[in-house]
Amino acid sequence: MRLGERESARQVSDVQLLERVMRFIGDKDGQGRSTLEKLLENDFGKDALRKFRDQFAGTPPVSYGGWTTCVQVETADGLDLVFDCGSGFRNCAADLQKKWGDRKSRPVHIFGSHSHRDHTEGFDQAPVCFDPRNEIHIYGNRQFLFALDDQLGIFSRRVSADQLGVHTPLYFELMPAQFACHPIVIGKESVDGLMPEVTGDVYAVEKPIVLSSDTRVIPFELFHPAPCLGYRIESGGAVFVFATDHELRHGDGDERDLKSREAEDRLRRHSENVDVLYRDGQYMLPEYLGDKGIGDSVPIPRIDWGHSCIEDVQTMAHECGVKHTLIGHHDPNREWAERQWMDTAMSRNSENHGTKIELAKAETVIEL
Repeated sequence: MRLGERESARQVSDVQLLERVMRFIGDKDGQGRSTLEKLLENDFGKDALRKFRDQFAGTPPVSYGGWTTCVQVETADGLDLVFDCGSGFRNCAADLQKKWGDRKSRPVHIFGSHSHRDHTEGFDQAPVCFDPRNEIHIYGNRQFLFALDDQLGIFSRRVSADQLGVHTPLYFELMPAQFACHPIVIGKESVDGLMPEVTGDVYAVEKPIVLSSDTRVIPFELFHPAPCLGYRIESGGAVFVFATDHELRHGDGDERDLKSREAEDRLRRHSENVDVLYRDGQYMLPEYLGDKGIGDSVPIPRIDWGHSCIEDVQTMAHECGVKHTLIGHHDPNREWAERQWMDTAMSRNSENHGTKIELAKAETVIEL
């Protein structure tokens, strides 16, 4: 539920509660009736109750999620960028459609981190896909692009009989937007015979993707069970780094630990003194090691699940001089009250280091 919807629902609930309270007081053998009449100026209707309620309404509670990963960036030179297409992409796409209105030029640049379902599941429900005026440029590694095309056929214009209708009733013939496939290749990887039809430019990892004279995006590798990319966005003198689903591994010093550390070093290099960092921090270290459960879950080691520890994110943010860090990809077993407590504690502690570290919240808007 979006912020506006949550506030509307809260207003209805509050008014219903006031109605019951007022009725109880007024019916208590007539006691308190004169007081109520004064409070509400002899008007016991819903409008009067809303007016009365608004005098005492507090700030709506924050929301730490409910949708899977999607982050939107609007640059100073008017470009629209989206990072990942989790379930949050549906609302993001609706906002873009509203913003564009009757605009003739309607491009959006979507950058995918990796192929896992929670980072692609919102694509086929996004309003931008059903407007033939829209140009949707999609950048990602081979697996991310294949995950979209295998089920929807948006690049190859075909879907196998085994896939058609299995996960969604929608496919390319029902999605009239214009789709361009921009592979990001790693090392000597070739797209020949491995990719859906390439309809856009091909880019190499660690090389800038220049979108305008003032905006460029640099993809780099993270450490995750599926090949995963992070992105450094430079625009108008500001820098934002998007790095979801990355694990700084706490293992026995084997090859996986080495690759994890190499990826962590890359992430640190791209994050030095940046304005904003969005990074995955799903666990506390005791939860990651299996010494402690999360919420009602039993203690279980989460090594090689592909996600980092909050303590490691905090250390990195301080050592790299990140001005503002948002920790996302919250564990679904963690209760809201615990998230709120952790969020408050991190925000206060980070102030002592001259930085800002907090849990990512739904519908947060940051201006740089």
